[in-house]
Amino acid sequence: MSLVKPPFIPTPLSVVRKALDIARCGSGDILYDLGAGDGRVVLEAAKRGAYGVAVEIEHDLAMLIKYRAESMGLGERISVLEASFYDVYLGNATIVYQYLYPSINEALASKLEKELPLGTRIVTIDFPIKSWTPVLVKRIIDEAGIIRTIFLYVRGVSEPDALLLSLKPVCPKIIARQMGVRIDRGS
Repeated sequence: MSLVKPPFIPTPLSVVRKALDIARCGSGDILYDLGAGDGRVVLEAAKRGAYGVAVEIEHDLAMLIKYRAESMGLGERISVLEASFYDVYLGNATIVYQYLYPSINEALASKLEKELPLGTRIVTIDFPIKSWTPVLVKRIIDEAGIIRTIFLYVRGVSEPDALLLSLKPVCPKIIARQMGVRIDRGS
C-alpha cells in the first residue's frame, strides 16, 4: 500500500501559539507533531520548555526542521523522526498536535486510543476527530483574516468509549480540569 502524502500547508504562527496555549504546553511536556512540515510547532513548544518530536515523512522537510532547531539553539529539545506517523509509537506523548485532513484524523483515532496514556491532550486545527468529543473548541482569526478552529481533546474523556464518559452526567470539562488540563472561559 502506498501512502498518499498530504500537501504541506503551514499553520500560521498565531494559530500555533494559541493552540499551544489551549493545550497548556510547557515544561515537562512531550509534544508530538504529526506531519511536522517546517517544524514551527515543535520549535514553539521547545521555546516553552517542552520536548518536541517532529514526525515528518518528507526528507527535505525533516532536514529543514533539524537545521532550524540547531540554528535556534533548540537541537537538544527536539527530535525529528523521518517516518510515517502511522508507524511511530506515541505512548510517551503528553500532547499530540495534528493539522491533518478529517479522514486522516479519523484513521488515527484508534491509534491514539491504543497508544496514548489517559490525560494526553490532542490538538487538531480546522478539522475535528469526528468520532470524538472535544473538551474545548476555540475559533480565532489568523493573520490573513481566516477563521481557524482549534479543537482540544483529552484521552480518557473525548473518545467514544472513554471510561470517564461513562460517569455521565459529569461534564467532560470538569474531568479534564481534574486531570490537569485547565480550560479557561475566553481562552
